[in-house]
Amino acid sequence: MKTNRRHGLMRMAWPLALCLALLLTGCDSSVMYHETKHIADDGWDMDDELVFNLETEDTASTYVCYIDLRNLNAYPYSNIYFNVKTLYPDGAVAADTNLEFTLAAPDGRWLGKTSGKYVDGRYPMCYFHFPQQGKYQFVIRHAMRDTVLQGVKDVALHVERR
Repeated sequence: MKTNRRHGLMRMAWPLALCLALLLTGCDSSVMYHETKHIADDGWDMDDELVFNLETEDTASTYVCYIDLRNLNAYPYSNIYFNVKTLYPDGAVAADTNLEFTLAAPDGRWLGKTSGKYVDGRYPMCYFHFPQQGKYQFVIRHAMRDTVLQGVKDVALHVERR
């Protein structure tokens, strides 16, 4: 009889533990936006734009915008350059050109987190205050000399409240 009772308690505790784990890990109120774009296996053409659309009503807070990058450990460079264009709700456009992010130390060691053949890094792009309510669009292109850049797998825009 004790065995069945213990088994019943374990069966009831499992959903409770799962719900608690989801509550503790699933909510990060500081993250305002996160979206990942996958890069085709044949490379990232310099004319291919990655478009991220986000909408906000918060014009009071300051946010940190990051570019999350997943590259192969066979990526041929120690850095990467991006051009980022921001389109505001009222149609205004701002451009940041040749944003450079260092991906590897001078000794060749990757600065991001390595896992198998992948390297994941988060790179701060800017502090941003959304001056208008509405839809913003961030357009990201690589600005490397290669017409088709090899070794980049995913690019994400990550925005969180500061």
